[in-house]
Amino acid sequence: MKSKSTCIFLILGILFSGMRSIIAQPDPKCLAVITEINGEALLRKANKSEFIKASWGTQLFQGDEIKVSGKSEVNVLFSNGNLINLGPNSMVRISGKETAATGNKDKVKNISSAAIFDLSAFALKKEKEKDVGALAGLRSVAGDRTIELTAPNNTLIKTDRPSFSWTAKKSYDNYTVNLYNSGGLVWKKKVSGYTLIYPENEKGLDFGTPYFWNVEGEYLIETDKSANNTFSVLSLEESREVEQNEKVIKETFKNDPGSSSLHTVLGAYYINNGLLQDAINEMQIVAKINSDAPMPHEILGSLYSEVGNKDRAIEELQRALILSKNSDK
Repeated sequence: MKSKSTCIFLILGILFSGMRSIIAQPDPKCLAVITEINGEALLRKANKSEFIKASWGTQLFQGDEIKVSGKSEVNVLFSNGNLINLGPNSMVRISGKETAATGNKDKVKNISSAAIFDLSAFALKKEKEKDVGALAGLRSVAGDRTIELTAPNNTLIKTDRPSFSWTAKKSYDNYTVNLYNSGGLVWKKKVSGYTLIYPENEKGLDFGTPYFWNVEGEYLIETDKSANNTFSVLSLEESREVEQNEKVIKETFKNDPGSSSLHTVLGAYYINNGLLQDAINEMQIVAKINSDAPMPHEILGSLYSEVGNKDRAIEELQRALILSKNSDK
């Protein structure tokens, strides 16, 4: 497993490397990122005279200023691990040496040694023609399959007893879930719905082992089969380490368990450890909380592309484009 001292936003930068048409390294060093906005925040870039609307994922560089409107709150995550909460009518100027804040700077948290980070890789181009080009390159090659597997799908998992889920474009009488390892069939189970909780009467999966699975749909005398999807279970040591670090991160936000910042940090942690399905779950929460922000959908688009769900990747990137255009109006 990669070192837990790897920075959270470098993790996201690594994720973005799969979106080469819309990602680039910035010239200046990114010093902070907005991880939560309740209300409205405005950004004035260094050497600019006007404030513009800020959103989740907005990168902050040397000399940038953030102004928080009345009755609003903003969380800003700095590269030294400090998460600063800015209350109503606050203003902060970003500095590589010292962050100067005025108004109600309510509290500061440190995200622990598991999340020391360098924000320089966290950058997005705003070139719409290249964004559209990225969408064009993600056309699904399996659009005619009637059964699509959703989870676990081309990812690492931390449990030896996962649940399985899928979708179907037509109704079937029953579904059969087939699970395999390198030695052949592990077990098969028949269900009537679109999910299968890990069977209680079956032995848990082996830690540190890869598996693949598929689903067969039965309708009268016809049978349709999904493609095979792979996943691997973390080693027992890695699984325990992930569980411990989850506890540390959640403890940091124990007074605000619904925080967008919590789900941002968890999502980045999961990405760094290859737990892509868990990362998707966290980023879906971030996207729901920050409903007008395009960047969570860009991250989701990249994640869905990584796990092989091209249709969902396209949907998320299209949503990101729409939100980005709306924010520019």
